[in-house]
Amino acid sequence: MDEDDLEEGVGESSWPHGAAAAARERSGGGGHGFTDVWKEIYNRLKEIGNEEAISDPTFPEHLERHFERLPASYSIDVDVNKAEDVLLHRRILDECADPGKRPVFHVRFLRCIQGSADSQDKPQGSSPRENSNGGGSPKLRAGEFRGFEPYQRMMEDLSLERRKGVDDSEASSARRDGEILRLHEVIFSTIDKPKLLSQLSALLSELGLNIREAHVFSTTDGFCLDVFVVDGWDTEETDGLLQSLKETAARNHASLSNPTNSAASERILELQEKIGDSDFDRSLLQIKEKIASGSSGDLYQGTYHGVDVAIKFLRTEHVKDSSKVEFLQEIMILRSVNHEHVVRFYGACTKQRKYLIVTEYMPGGNLYDFLHKQNNTLVLPVILRIAIGISKGMDYLHQNNIIHRDLKTANLLIGSDQVVKIADFGVSRHPAQEGEMTAETGTYRWMAPEVINHSPYNHKADVFSFAIVLWELATSKIPYEDLTPLQAALGVRQGMRLEIPSWVHPRLSKLIQQCWDANPHLRPSFSEITIELEHILRHVQASNGAHRHSKAKIQKKSQR
Repeated sequence: MDEDDLEEGVGESSWPHGAAAAARERSGGGGHGFTDVWKEIYNRLKEIGNEEAISDPTFPEHLERHFERLPASYSIDVDVNKAEDVLLHRRILDECADPGKRPVFHVRFLRCIQGSADSQDKPQGSSPRENSNGGGSPKLRAGEFRGFEPYQRMMEDLSLERRKGVDDSEASSARRDGEILRLHEVIFSTIDKPKLLSQLSALLSELGLNIREAHVFSTTDGFCLDVFVVDGWDTEETDGLLQSLKETAARNHASLSNPTNSAASERILELQEKIGDSDFDRSLLQIKEKIASGSSGDLYQGTYHGVDVAIKFLRTEHVKDSSKVEFLQEIMILRSVNHEHVVRFYGACTKQRKYLIVTEYMPGGNLYDFLHKQNNTLVLPVILRIAIGISKGMDYLHQNNIIHRDLKTANLLIGSDQVVKIADFGVSRHPAQEGEMTAETGTYRWMAPEVINHSPYNHKADVFSFAIVLWELATSKIPYEDLTPLQAALGVRQGMRLEIPSWVHPRLSKLIQQCWDANPHLRPSFSEITIELEHILRHVQASNGAHRHSKAKIQKKSQR
């Protein structure tokens, strides 16, 4: 169960102030904030002579219900001048209600634009899409693509890769100055579930489509409505693109329509065979209060043999999907490791209806909450001691050929005496066993560019993530706090990095920059990182000791 599900959802889906104000203005400042938008759409449909709006007396009720089942961000996203788009979205969701028609794809040509070095949209013979909030190639503007309600799915899962095997230089040259690009809109709907965006964007990538805009919504009754603006299809016709989407989805992405895909089922059986029987005695486990809830499970505090423990349950509805795969993979990793800076594993149960993992209880919670929700700041010696512990734990994992793949402050737990331990191994891998890794895995604000780009990557991806953690420890700020996760990923992909304040220790600042170097080969190993951090700590302690000694001499002289 991803700590991002447990801890970071609120922070990632917070309201952008400008959009919130605009929403209140549009809605008259009402409590929910979006109650009048459907009326604006209804009035516009009548103005333009829409037959359904004029002749059907139940139409207003159906239209209002459509808006009620979607998040508030949908009301911001739609434009009254494109009122018929709302009817299209409603028809697609109605069609998706039929299991035999899932997944639902809809494609339409939007317009031509002129490609340029900065990929600015330049309409060629047709007007711009007025209700788009992305406007051309992705610009790093705060507020775009941000979630507004619990039903809005996090953009953490969205893949950005155009297609495997195509690097940025090739993609850039393909969009050179003067080239006419054709923009199409792809709308997708099916049953909503975790990791769906990653699969869908991988599908678009396989067809050579470049995502320019993403508008992503989840309904209150469990469906998704995902709208993408893409380039990369060379003709204005849509039949071929629609057919290619359907065929590729059926051939390579069965889980888009089938929640219990065969690949996951085979992997589950394989992992269950490897794990085998457990000597964990569930009768000795006492379960107490719930600590947190995530998308696929719940976390409780309890005791085992009288020792405080944390108990992670997999919900029964996820026993046949990818969440169960991650759960079993975490058991495989945890039971193979033993280090003072890795959370201790006590046992797991996979034989009864409810799967569970039992680990040591870390009373301080996670480092993300400690820094960003409890608003704590740390002095340099404490920062360095915490960083050294994390680095030693990661060095141990890498020495044992384990890549964490989701290193971030939410997956670092605080014990007594500010001891920090690495946790959450659901997406961790033994690369020698898994083969070459190109799949995008992790959380955007901490993700290495090679992972975002679906390029082959190795353990140095964890080093990049560690650089972001170091920056958080030094600044007590959320990485890219003014950007959405998607914007942050786009920026990192293009070479953007966080600004390191001038007051950060110069050697620590240099280390952070080395760790997030775009070239993985130039990033240091964790053994080298640990040595450097220990050198900095000794230097700081010596300087502080000399400073205290100097002050003591001054005080003694003043007493004479």
